[in-house]
Amino acid sequence: MAAPLRDRLAAARLCVLMDGGRDAVSFTRLLESLVEAGVGMIQIRDKALPVPLLVGRVRAALEIVRRSGAATLPLVVVNDRVDVAAALAADGAHVGADDLPVSLTRRVVGVGPLVGRTAHDVAEARAAVADGADYLGIGPCFPSTTKAFEAHAPAEFLRTVSQEIALPTFAIGGISVERLESLVALGVTRVAVASAVIRAADPPRAARELIDTLARLTAAKPA
Repeated sequence: MAAPLRDRLAAARLCVLMDGGRDAVSFTRLLESLVEAGVGMIQIRDKALPVPLLVGRVRAALEIVRRSGAATLPLVVVNDRVDVAAALAADGAHVGADDLPVSLTRRVVGVGPLVGRTAHDVAEARAAVADGADYLGIGPCFPSTTKAFEAHAPAEFLRTVSQEIALPTFAIGGISVERLESLVALGVTRVAVASAVIRAADPPRAARELIDTLARLTAAKPA
């Protein structure tokens, strides 16, 4: 039997954001490789994909993960489309400032699934906690090849959230292996990436390198 969702969330250190891929076959192969690599969370994020195709991708992801037999099953959460997450009994939904608020998202998905919230400043992070979010995405930390940002998160924001917020928190935005050390120095212990894995020549290898490097750096960090 799979561990409870919040236990799996606590164990997750790397979240990979996936779009719908070129086709269903390429999507399936990539997801299977990421499950085998030990990725702790998969977020399906594709604002351009028609809803019927998005439903197919999320359903496929859930089936792949649940039949994988992995020691710790990765979580499958849906970005933005709370209705899709609820309809398919996904592990959770992830929302931002322009999406359904956390409190209303909870009404849609129920008390069991996870609700994640992106926060761009300390006030948003605190509000997400007060509204009942289960985890946060904070950033954007660096320039990204997948999404344009007007500004990037100052170091003090990342440090404050890492010290103050008890929820699992994933740093997001332009993160690479080379940038992990500076993030860990600010208290970051979890990251969410897209192109650093999805566009890598060897995605599962890139995922394992991120996981292993983050584990090494956080283990070496003084208490």
